[in-house]
Amino acid sequence: MPPEGRTSPALNFLSGGGEMGALIRAYDWDTTSLGNPEHWPQPLKTSLRILLSTGHPMFIWWGPDLIQFYNDAYRRSIGPERHPSALGQKGQECWQEIWPIIKPQIDLVLDGQGHTWNENQLVPITRHGKREDVYWTYSYGPIDDPQAKNGVGGLLVVCSETTEQVLAEQRMKAAESRWRTLFDQAPGFMCVLQGPEHRFEYANKNYFEIIGQRDILGKRVIDVVPEVSNQGFIQLLDQVYLTGKTYKGVETPLSIAGAEPIYIDFVYQPIIDEHDKVTGILVDGYNVTKRVKFSQSLREQDRRKDEFLAMLAHELRNPLAPIRNASELLTQATQSNKKLQKIGHVLARQVTQLTRLMDDLLDISRISRNRISLTVEPLNVFNAIEMALESLSNSIKLKRHTVNFDATPSTVFINGDLTRIVQCFSNVIGNAVKYTPPGGEIDIKLATEQGSAVITVSDNGCGISQDMLNNVFELFVQAKQTLDRSQGGLGIGLNIVQRLVKMHGGSISVASEGTGLGSRFTICLPQTVAPNVAADNNSAPAKIARSILVVDDNKDAADTLAELLTFQAHNVAVAYTAQQALEAVDSFEPEFILLDIGLPDMNGYEVAQCILNKYSDKVLVALTGYGQPSDVSRAKDAGFNFHFTKPVMLSDLENVFNFAESSLEPV
Repeated sequence: MPPEGRTSPALNFLSGGGEMGALIRAYDWDTTSLGNPEHWPQPLKTSLRILLSTGHPMFIWWGPDLIQFYNDAYRRSIGPERHPSALGQKGQECWQEIWPIIKPQIDLVLDGQGHTWNENQLVPITRHGKREDVYWTYSYGPIDDPQAKNGVGGLLVVCSETTEQVLAEQRMKAAESRWRTLFDQAPGFMCVLQGPEHRFEYANKNYFEIIGQRDILGKRVIDVVPEVSNQGFIQLLDQVYLTGKTYKGVETPLSIAGAEPIYIDFVYQPIIDEHDKVTGILVDGYNVTKRVKFSQSLREQDRRKDEFLAMLAHELRNPLAPIRNASELLTQATQSNKKLQKIGHVLARQVTQLTRLMDDLLDISRISRNRISLTVEPLNVFNAIEMALESLSNSIKLKRHTVNFDATPSTVFINGDLTRIVQCFSNVIGNAVKYTPPGGEIDIKLATEQGSAVITVSDNGCGISQDMLNNVFELFVQAKQTLDRSQGGLGIGLNIVQRLVKMHGGSISVASEGTGLGSRFTICLPQTVAPNVAADNNSAPAKIARSILVVDDNKDAADTLAELLTFQAHNVAVAYTAQQALEAVDSFEPEFILLDIGLPDMNGYEVAQCILNKYSDKVLVALTGYGQPSDVSRAKDAGFNFHFTKPVMLSDLENVFNFAESSLEPV
């Protein structure tokens, strides 16, 4: 036989099986009528594969001599008198003491008359040095073999020792009828535990359904259901017994060996005698698995919704990339044509709006699942508001709004994530721009109050009705829209602002005198001391022409980005597949590689690895429609220096080309 743990291909049917598997493989079968295992009949091989692959007690008798096999689960029931000597032994030699009981059943099967079934059958055996009354539930089933007499080559015995169960049933019958009636009529599961060791005195049928039909009376919980010891239940019982205080568990997970995990609501109620001493614990509870799974199903639906939004954003970003590139190219290449310039600006604004809508959708998903982490640093609130206003400058100009920004003082610092703080201000100010009629007025005030930076955004727009004021920050809530939905939006921007402000330890509130009377939003953020910043007299470095490889299977996206970069005086090559990209890296020798992730023949992560295995001086920039934190992390692990979601801004790429080795923070 091969060494333990390994089998030749012809003996794969004997692989595994724990201790008994090893013993079977090591057994010298040439000393039996079966001979070499490689030549055993296929029905025997198949049956042995089943026997060694299950945790249920199983036994096989094979051939005229009834040569014996059994698994680990079975050996625990036969005692040291027969284990391991029963392996390979003839059946009658092994079971002489009970042969009169089982021989007729064996003959019935071997004669081709079907199978036997015995439930809680008393079959006394000698075990552990003494004669024991042992109860079994078992079946003798034929193992078909066309070459054998009557077409039966042997017997498969599937059995369970039920001694403990039978004795438990006998004790249960003797229990007091009042306990049986009270407990069995209870809608939930109940049991009574006595003493500091928590020994079972009684349990109702619902309790047995949960823990399985085990012998429990008089035994400790830890002995009956040892699997709960590492689930905290024994510790809770100890606590209730020692303190005399009731414990209530809600939707608590419970795992019992041999059963599906469930959830329970339960109460541990101390039983106190006339001397105010705790003598036991009453356990009362309900299986609430259906309720919990229904809640989990709702959460799963939310998760799928979030995944759908992420996929939707990815699919939308891909076509937006060439539109962004085209708008940028149109704007820069038509300096003398105002009409074309105007078209380029329109395209750029609409792409920016669509990108913001997608980012808002994804932010709701990320915040809801606590997937957003803040990069906190001291920042000047005045500068953040200026950045928000700059991002909205085109919208403000189009609607001819007057914006009054009163910042006294102008150096108020908070600890915050600059990107997220600017996003909050942009959403609130953008809300004012959106809902204020053309030619309206927007007032922005920055002040300090009781250690907080207070930012107020007021407008003379359409205002908010009283019934909407309490709901304005809720997800997907909007004021009534006209049929043309001229104000647009998804009703999620203010919800995002509220969540982000709260993550920064602040608050946001809204006030309005009613419809047509404008509105006022107030953001309060904890103030901090101004950081000591050394003066920076370094001028920005001059723009440098770079050699750049653009890799994207979306030809429109690749070609428009290449044209745009070429217009910036860069030397650009294009590849549409992973193979073309790897060839271009060798022939074109680019400094920077703008690499799409979703390529048809090899994904971008694999391409990056191939490049880095050969070249260590390339700057890899991931351009992708996926922008989840996990995508950024995966890009970093693959060796990318930077990660951008589509559509990428030209200014961001120029920053990479000019400051890749100094100013920009890589992924």
